[in-house]
Amino acid sequence: MKTNKLLYILAGALLSLCVLASCGTSASSDQETTTETDTGAEIATGATTSAETTAETKEEVTQMPRYDYFEAEVGPDVTLDKSVYASMKLELPKSLLVTDEQVQTYLNYLIFQEREAVNGDTKVYDQPLKLGDTAYIYYRGTVDGKEFEGGSNMEDKTSYGLGLGSGSFIPGFEEGLVGVIPNQTSKDNPAEVHVTFPEGYSAELGGKDAIFYVYVEYAVQYTLPEYTREFVEKTLKYESEKVHVTEKSFLAEFEAYLKTYIEDQNKENVEAAKTDALWTYLTEKVVCVNLPQMELDYYTTSYLNEINAAYEYYSTGASKDQFLEMYPTVGDFAIVFMGYDEDADWEAEIAKQAELMVKKDMLVHAIAEWENMETVTDEELEDEIEYWIEYYGGYVTKEDILENIGEAYLRESAFAVKMYDYLIANCTFEYTK
Repeated sequence: MKTNKLLYILAGALLSLCVLASCGTSASSDQETTTETDTGAEIATGATTSAETTAETKEEVTQMPRYDYFEAEVGPDVTLDKSVYASMKLELPKSLLVTDEQVQTYLNYLIFQEREAVNGDTKVYDQPLKLGDTAYIYYRGTVDGKEFEGGSNMEDKTSYGLGLGSGSFIPGFEEGLVGVIPNQTSKDNPAEVHVTFPEGYSAELGGKDAIFYVYVEYAVQYTLPEYTREFVEKTLKYESEKVHVTEKSFLAEFEAYLKTYIEDQNKENVEAAKTDALWTYLTEKVVCVNLPQMELDYYTTSYLNEINAAYEYYSTGASKDQFLEMYPTVGDFAIVFMGYDEDADWEAEIAKQAELMVKKDMLVHAIAEWENMETVTDEELEDEIEYWIEYYGGYVTKEDILENIGEAYLRESAFAVKMYDYLIANCTFEYTK
């Protein structure tokens, strides 16, 4: 059940939770877990290093009043046909599927991490590039014959060192340089590399074909280890529990393991996409009237307090001058912080988000009434409290949670997660978009 917690966490959580942890947390920190792996061995064994959450301050805050759906004499004014949520068929983007090409790219990265220099930092000009080498390049990218923002370093004073096989650039770019001889290229006579930006790369470039014109100044040569069972076992520290007669079957198992590993790392993105698909589907079909003003105010104020707290933190920190140069006003910062379009009316967007959140709350409470589920047991409330204690690494107590977050919020949060789990169980997903 708790796997969905951070994906449906009610907006404004940071307003309450900043009393338990440093307010230097961005809006995305409650929804994303960042993992880092530094060596091939760590990746192969599935070892990850998670960003730790610490609770350092316990400042007093005034809790915003909330509308109590549980105690309201009149239920939410919601119109929705029950058949709409009884069986939902929703679409997810194909880009969330892990492909064989992605597994191969990841495998190349693991091998790349174990490369060895041939002649130290010796610059090579007259040999074809190969996977493993570091190519020092100038490049200029075009889509439909036009350059795009951030796609060129031709005017830089120094070239960019790109490890071929590192997976640093978009798929196909590094492979497209294999065989290129540095001294046969120049800024006036660059090599052409044809690639396609992955779907979802960005709104402007996702899925589009591109041509990069590349001048390879020189290369530093490396050798890559041979991809064998011995390499996987000894260097990447992968151990099979099966008996394999052939090396081929062992390597096939390892590649299947890598695919599962990548899928595990991508689970939060998949869950987020499912959540987005669910609420987009339902909120387009539901009609809500008489939205409680108290809840609209709660969400609006929560968003604003979150933005203001983050702005104050960054504008008084060690890099405050640079920060204030980029974001001279709270509004400038809010657009980036909340992920709005550059020319958006950020206050109007916050009002829209608040309204959407209230509609979600009304919807789940209405469905709970229809399905006789609008309760939160003492056990469910205790589970909610334990979740937050664990989330903050045991630095807080049950009393801290109750005092600073409040039972009303905890009860509503536990209820929201329960209803999300109920609704998501009524969904089937297809990767079609």
